[in-house]
Amino acid sequence: MPRPSQVSQRRAQLIRALAQVMAQQGYEAASIREIAQAAGLAPGLVHHYFPDKEALLVALTEDLGAQWLTRLDEAEGLAPEARLRRLISLHLSVDEARPDELGCWLQIIAEAARRPSVGAVWAGVVLSLRSRLVVALTALAEARGRTLDAEAGAAALLALIYGGLTLGATAGGPPGYAATAAWALVEGLLAAAPSADSPSQAAG
Repeated sequence: MPRPSQVSQRRAQLIRALAQVMAQQGYEAASIREIAQAAGLAPGLVHHYFPDKEALLVALTEDLGAQWLTRLDEAEGLAPEARLRRLISLHLSVDEARPDELGCWLQIIAEAARRPSVGAVWAGVVLSLRSRLVVALTALAEARGRTLDAEAGAAALLALIYGGLTLGATAGGPPGYAATAAWALVEGLLAAAPSADSPSQAAG
C-alpha cells in the first residue's frame, strides 16, 4: 500500500498533468493514457488515485481555486480603494501571467455547466471570490460615505471580470480594457448609491 505522502505526491502529479494536457488539447480530448504519460506514471496507476477523469477534474478545480484564493489574499490589509483595485488586478492578471491556467478555467466553467460534481466546486470558488469583493466594496463605500448593495455590486463586478477574461482569451481586445471597465462599474455604483447620512437612510 502506498504511503500517505506518496499518495499525495502522485495525486499532485496527476492534477498537474491534467492541467498540462488540458492546456494543449482540452478536457474532452485528454485521455487517461496521455495524462498518465504527462505525469510520468503508468496508465494503470491512475485509477489507484482517482476513480475516473471527472474526479481528477474536480481535484484540479479545487487545487486551482485554492491557488487563486491564496493570491487574492495579497490584497488584505490595503486601504479600501487600493484593496479593491488590487483584487480586480489579481483577478484579471491570470490572463497574461498564467494563460494555461486561464485556459483550464474556461474549460472548467464549461464542464461545470454539465457535470454537477465540478459545478459544486466551481460554485464554492465563485462564492469565495464574491465574498472578498463584497467585503472590499463595503469598505470602499463606507470610506466614501455611501450606502451600497455590495452583494449585487460584487455579482455585477464578477460577471464583468469573467466576461472580460473570456473575451480576452477568445476574441482579444484593447490592452487593459477589462480593468478600466471594472473600475468604471465600481465608480458608477458608488455614484448612484445614496449618501450614508441621507434623510432616507436616517429614516430607515
